[in-house]
Amino acid sequence: MIKRLLSKLNGTITKSDRAFKKTIKRLTGFTPVNLALYHQAFAHSSTAAKKTSWQQVSNERLEFLGDAVLGAIIAEYLFKLYPKKDEGFLTQIRSKIVNGQSLHQLALKFGIDALLKATLSNREKTASSAYGDAFEAFVGAIYLDHGYLKTKKFIISKVIKYHVDLDLLVNTNEDYKSLLQIRTQKSKQVLEYKLIDENMRGKVKIYTVQIFIDKVPYVTFEHFSKRVAEQKAAQLTLEQLDTLTDG
Repeated sequence: MIKRLLSKLNGTITKSDRAFKKTIKRLTGFTPVNLALYHQAFAHSSTAAKKTSWQQVSNERLEFLGDAVLGAIIAEYLFKLYPKKDEGFLTQIRSKIVNGQSLHQLALKFGIDALLKATLSNREKTASSAYGDAFEAFVGAIYLDHGYLKTKKFIISKVIKYHVDLDLLVNTNEDYKSLLQIRTQKSKQVLEYKLIDENMRGKVKIYTVQIFIDKVPYVTFEHFSKRVAEQKAAQLTLEQLDTLTDG
């Protein structure tokens, strides 16, 4: 880090930064101008928290920005692609593209797992949202470095075109919570999702969710994402109800 700082003061760039610059250009298609933004994008809070004020900070602020930029670009793209679809449809498809699991997979496809700087174990990295968060921070860095139009070009040409199967997303209903809600409403039953536990496993928070129908306990599921825990619990509860019906 000191070597990098001295190099910047002298107007030169280190060998590692040259390699990093090539990597960013390969991933985005653009030559990075402010390389520090990309270093920050891949700095997880577990690592950055130990650094002094003049060194890189965590990617949390860039993640916040990237989340908003990515959501806006996807929303605009879907709005123009499906001119006759309503707000509910557009919201559902956008959420499928930018949900935690999808962002995690995108991060792996772009090799962000190898770029992320974190003091987490491999298990903690996989179980947490660290990779997906870093991908959003990466988008934030591109936006600050190149502006909206180039970021939009990156998202459409490098992400949607090669890594998002819109036909599959449109024709696959994965909203198990909605399906379970519809089913219980038809039967005039009361559906509840209860957060029965949340605890830290290492540096990862795990949420445990249980479903109750008319106060009768059903499936319990745990995950680092509360939303995913609820969806999986709903999916397994639907399967359980189908089994009971068939029986």
